Amino acid sequence: VMDTFAPVIDSLAAYFSANMSMLDTKNRADLLGPRPIYTKVRDDIPALYGAGTRAVNSLISDGTVIEGAVEGSVIFRGVTVEKGAVVKDSILLPGTTVRAGARVNCVIADKEVVINRNRELSGAPTFPLYIGKEIAV
Repeated sequence: VMDTFAPVIDSLAAYFSANMSMLDTKNRADLLGPRPIYTKVRDDIPALYGAGTRAVNSLISDGTVIEGAVEGSVIFRGVTVEKGAVVKDSILLPGTTVRAGARVNCVIADKEVVINRNRELSGAPTFPLYIGKEIAV
């Protein structure tokens, strides 16, 4: 019997862990597999990477603008990471903006969040920091 990747999401920490697990190619292939996925089409421009951008081991959706550094993160469509900002081990949902000089680690930013200039926000994998919809911090 083959193991199938099917995480149980029953807490904020489990949601964080399941998303971080998607960075593993095997887990992505196991979950998404060869079968079709039917969804609403929302084509957007490709992700834009500015000069000097650093993006490592991350899932970055189309329609994003990355000018800072992104590492080990899941970035949804329409996210902006400004120059000098650092996003590490985080989940940024659609429309989130990380302003210049901000540093985020183990953060889940819901839709349309703004993380202001030079802010430092950090959680832990077992207790990620959650920022609710449309909040500016």
